[in-house]
Amino acid sequence: MAIALFVVIAGFIFGISSIEWVAILLCIAIVISLEMMNSALEKLSDLVEPNYNPVIKSIKDISAAAVLWSAIVSVVIGGVIFLPRIIALFQ
Repeated sequence: MAIALFVVIAGFIFGISSIEWVAILLCIAIVISLEMMNSALEKLSDLVEPNYNPVIKSIKDISAAAVLWSAIVSVVIGGVIFLPRIIALFQ
């Protein structure tokens, strides 16, 4: 949430376009939504199988990987949007 707030503030500071806002807000929404789904799936898995189970571990790992992948793609999109503006500040 702190990073999302930082990115939104940076968006206002750099005056990003409407399309860039859509991309940023979609990235934030997707990462947070996947994190909520991951948490729900982990709770459900613990309820269904409270003991260690390699299949449940795999399900949890895949769910966490989905969150990680969405975060990585979001960082790349953020870089495409903000990096040229940051570089321009130092020229």
